[in-house]
Amino acid sequence: MSERVDRELRELFEGAGEPGACIPAPSHRLLMALRRRMGEDGTVVSPARGLYAEREAWGRLDPTEQSLSIMRGLQELHPDRVFCGPSAALAFGADVSYALQRPFHVLARGASWPARTDFLRYHAIEMGSYPGECPVVRAGVRVTPLPRTTLDCLRWMSFREGMVVADRALHGRAGRRESLERYFREHEGSCRGVARALETLAAGDGRAESGGESIARAAMIEQGFALPQLQVAVPDPLHPGRLFRVDFLWARTDGRVIVGECDGERKLLDPEMTQGRSPEEVLLGQREREGLLTAYDVSIVRFTYGEAAGVEGLVRKLELHGVPRENSPLAVPADSILLDWEALRRR
Repeated sequence: MSERVDRELRELFEGAGEPGACIPAPSHRLLMALRRRMGEDGTVVSPARGLYAEREAWGRLDPTEQSLSIMRGLQELHPDRVFCGPSAALAFGADVSYALQRPFHVLARGASWPARTDFLRYHAIEMGSYPGECPVVRAGVRVTPLPRTTLDCLRWMSFREGMVVADRALHGRAGRRESLERYFREHEGSCRGVARALETLAAGDGRAESGGESIARAAMIEQGFALPQLQVAVPDPLHPGRLFRVDFLWARTDGRVIVGECDGERKLLDPEMTQGRSPEEVLLGQREREGLLTAYDVSIVRFTYGEAAGVEGLVRKLELHGVPRENSPLAVPADSILLDWEALRRR
């Protein structure tokens, strides 16, 4: 391959703006060069038809980053395309499970559209009937606005998967629940599954910080466990005036307190949650926090995303640690829990 083509390809990938970017070939000559690189030395991969990425940089992306990179590449190939449903939720920052990131969901154009494939699924969604109901740009791609994205996800997804999107839509947005509920009800006559979407929305909680927490809470609801308090502030026993948080907390009428922690990749890798710390530093912080919790007379139950998604493992752990069912006389409503942490200190 000529030095000129080498230089052009290097500039092409460097100009993409981010490592692992999926880019279309700007000319037939470079298209042939990219295809040769796929076969000769394997330094280029094609994650989707018409899109190319540097193999080494592509391999360093996690599945969610790869999905978003493909979506941005598809957007460049088809500037008028609008992503919807789970694909739009991914662009809004929801922890959509890897299994639901394919196929990509897009709005259908015109009276007919291509048949569904393992890669793309088209949806005939009427847009523009309500104020503000027009595409927006998130994560570099055109997507349906948040209310429409949330409605479609909650209509199409299971209660557990939909909870991830509902929690994200409610996160940090005062009054969002009421506005989403109004929007959903306005579509009751024109959309299927609105009742299902309203049920999931009613159980949503914007305090959840990860998809694992959302799926775990949804599983708890489905299995009839008492609802926990979320993201509870606990006084640091070593540093008066400081606080740390735990994911879940239950109190029982017999005085027992149970703390739940959901472990997952996002806590280790997501910059929004790591706040500049390395995965090793995050793990060290988790161990330090658990050590501080042992200063209090509480039970601690830890579970993973996989256990929450599989339900059975989560149920066994919750039962083992004494988390009460909703109808149990031991259950204390989450909004009624008020703890005296000093009284819980081990002496």
